[in-house]
Amino acid sequence: MTRAAELALPRPRRPRAFQRIVDDVRGDVFRRRLSAGDRLPGEAELAERHAVSRSAVREGLRVLELQGLVRVEHGFRGGAFVADGGRRAVTDALDTMLRLEHLDRAEIYAARRYLEPGIASLVAGRLAAATISELQANIDESERRIDAGRPAFQTNLAFHDIVARACGNRLLALMTGAVLELLRGVEARRPSDERVNREACRAHIAILRALRDGDAKAASSAMAVHLERVARHYGAAPSRAKGRSA
Repeated sequence: MTRAAELALPRPRRPRAFQRIVDDVRGDVFRRRLSAGDRLPGEAELAERHAVSRSAVREGLRVLELQGLVRVEHGFRGGAFVADGGRRAVTDALDTMLRLEHLDRAEIYAARRYLEPGIASLVAGRLAAATISELQANIDESERRIDAGRPAFQTNLAFHDIVARACGNRLLALMTGAVLELLRGVEARRPSDERVNREACRAHIAILRALRDGDAKAASSAMAVHLERVARHYGAAPSRAKGRSA
């Protein structure tokens, strides 16, 4: 290759200064050299270690925070800490999509109708005694709230979160938990509907019975019917025409 041809080739871009911070921390977290709750070195130490400015350090920490790997706390005992991970980053990404109108309510409920019946089928017959007690306590609490004229939407959502966490698949539990967390924000300002809440309690009783009996088909069916009814109440069930076009 001639010298002129070499000069015509695009030069590889040098990584931006803050990216060194991002890559280093990500590598330490993924290789388990850093664990949830560990404090990162201060700005000055990170800047010296990577030969970058303190503004580059702050930019790197902002990127890591957006990725859900780091949480930044302010105040006397503040600093940058390795985040717990889990659903927060997933929920934040979904929330951003929703706010930018890349997601609508119908899609959220559709995701639930695909995820949760399958999870119920996985869980059937595998519930620990402690989880059965937790689910029953959740139903009892929901009924108490309804009888007292108090909102029960959040309590009813918690039932689904408990079931998801019991499925033995961390990815499915993470995905379902993130969708439920998003739904909490979407529906939080809607008035509580006693009829719908009571219907949800009855559905949860049927779902729990099927899970406890180990009837995977009944558990999946009961969950699917329940979610379809909830979606219709909140105006989130897709029309037949939309379903065919999809």
